[in-house]
Amino acid sequence: MDLLTSFSVTTQTTSGDGYDLIRHMLAPGETIELAYKHVRDRVWFTDRRILALDVQGLTGSKKNFRSFPYGKIGSYAVETAGLMDTDADFKIWVSGVGLFEINFSRTIDIAPVNQLLATRVL
Repeated sequence: MDLLTSFSVTTQTTSGDGYDLIRHMLAPGETIELAYKHVRDRVWFTDRRILALDVQGLTGSKKNFRSFPYGKIGSYAVETAGLMDTDADFKIWVSGVGLFEINFSRTIDIAPVNQLLATRVL
């Protein structure tokens, strides 16, 4: 299965950070549980799905939003950062879509993401 998209995140943020960027995409009552960013790109884990924002172009006026509902995730894999690695990788297989990858900086604790996916997907 081909890689659909890959995001790198270097900082964990608060659930309210960047809320204005996705408030139009959230369903009534949907809440943000975890949020991460790297420069202009962001990834949010809500109680219903993963939302990813890829800001494109020099001005950042073009934005690509992707939504991956937990119910469509068939499986996922976690690769922790090793001695020489600079990041930890989550590979997420989304039914009917393909492989979605998130690379987390080694400074980010990935345990909350792993726990959230285990709770929502299994």
